[in-house]
Amino acid sequence: MRIAFVTYRALPQLSEDDRLAVTELRRHAIEVESAVWDSPLVDWTVYDALVLRSTWDYHLRAPEFERWLALIEHLGVPLWNPAPLVRWNMDKRYLHDLAARGFPTVETLVLEKGSTATLGHVMELAGWRDVVYKPAISASGYRTARATIDQLPQSSQEFSALLAERDVLVQPFVPEIVTDGEWSMLFFHGQFSHAVKKRATRAEFRVQTEHGGVTTNEVPRAALIAQAEQVVAQLPAPWLFARVDACEVAGRLVLMEVELVEPSLFLAHDPSAPRRFAAAIRQLAWGRKTPLSVTPRSLAPSDGLPA
Repeated sequence: MRIAFVTYRALPQLSEDDRLAVTELRRHAIEVESAVWDSPLVDWTVYDALVLRSTWDYHLRAPEFERWLALIEHLGVPLWNPAPLVRWNMDKRYLHDLAARGFPTVETLVLEKGSTATLGHVMELAGWRDVVYKPAISASGYRTARATIDQLPQSSQEFSALLAERDVLVQPFVPEIVTDGEWSMLFFHGQFSHAVKKRATRAEFRVQTEHGGVTTNEVPRAALIAQAEQVVAQLPAPWLFARVDACEVAGRLVLMEVELVEPSLFLAHDPSAPRRFAAAIRQLAWGRKTPLSVTPRSLAPSDGLPA
């Protein structure tokens, strides 16, 4: 069996984390290669399956990435995670869909590109004095900023510039992100694998390593894992990986993200994680002989999960 781990131009080879999974797969006679998603030189039909891994520029080139997803669907090559699920997850409006199903999520307002709304007006209407704003399609903390009511003159200019270019989300700042950190819980093929805790450095609120964040291997309480399991149970099968990013607030998870496109899987943080990820790939690859597909359905915004 021949599989491609899909990458991007700035990292045409596999990341160190992904190499751990490749080692496990090769023990089972599965050949793995890296392939840049937008390379015109790649013949995708030579692969038995594609696994999205480090497509870390998709948020900068969303229309092109969506065209690539359509191409893979047309070719009939199995893609994990499936294209409709990826499309749904690319735009962070999906948080509204999960909230509509009763999951505690950070409250999220969406402003359309070109809106004349000011940051101060949005904060006044929502009653928020401390907020985070970001593009609706973003990754790795890209153009994500925090603003307090006392910082409006400077923040308003940056916010308006972003809103002129992109749809923007505004959320209340969750203090637990800096006081306790953010959980990332990893699920492979429906099963919980492992978790890490991500913490921001001093004077920063973003927990990603790109912004100085520190990640440690920690084990959540069983009740928190159960909450995350309820979230991923809503995702239409089959899917290969899901990462639930959440803060613990008053003893319960509050969802920040459910990452289904290209999240770091933190395989190096748990000695058994590479084996579990490789096993999940083998289960999907050997369990189905036909291309995996998920047919999207037209749903109201309050119930927008792919079927």
